[in-house]
Amino acid sequence: MLIGISLGPGDPDLLTFKAAKVLKTCKKVFVPGEMAANLARPYCSPEILEFPMIEDPQELERVWTTNARIVAGYALEGQTGFACIGDVNTFSTFSHLRKMVERVNPAIDVQTVPGVGVVPALASRFGAALDRSFLVSDGSELDAVIRIKATRPQEIARELEEEGFGDFTLGTRLCTPEEKVIRGSMPEKSEYFSVLLARRRR
Repeated sequence: MLIGISLGPGDPDLLTFKAAKVLKTCKKVFVPGEMAANLARPYCSPEILEFPMIEDPQELERVWTTNARIVAGYALEGQTGFACIGDVNTFSTFSHLRKMVERVNPAIDVQTVPGVGVVPALASRFGAALDRSFLVSDGSELDAVIRIKATRPQEIARELEEEGFGDFTLGTRLCTPEEKVIRGSMPEKSEYFSVLLARRRR
């Protein structure tokens, strides 16, 4: 098993209890740099994997494939962690590594532990209340839309289909015992604590 572990924005006090617990229970933990290693060290002995900032596509492919094979090898033997700054599912090294690991061995079970990402961190440090819709971008083409309070998911899906989005996932009461996740066809109504993820057709 491979678990992506979110370390938060850099303050050790913003690492979640669950992240600390998973770091302690993993047989092996990898990190992409010294900052992540420092946050993980109170709970484990992380190994740094190098992900050089280079532009040569062939060399990048070689490095990523090598690292994916290393991680996959440990993940096949026992619970293995890969810990990143911020949230592992948001503009993260882990997101691409996950794809590479799944390419190396699709049978590996991959899970993630969410954490404090860049958006709540900047809102806190900037004193900015994000109480209306906002766009987060790294400059690439818009690939996904998230709608919170998605009480009418079917209607929202129809609207987004007109904008080129066609892959829908609805979640209610996420990360609670009452969590429900629906993929594909959307129901007409959902409760207040619902969130809808729409991705562009691929």
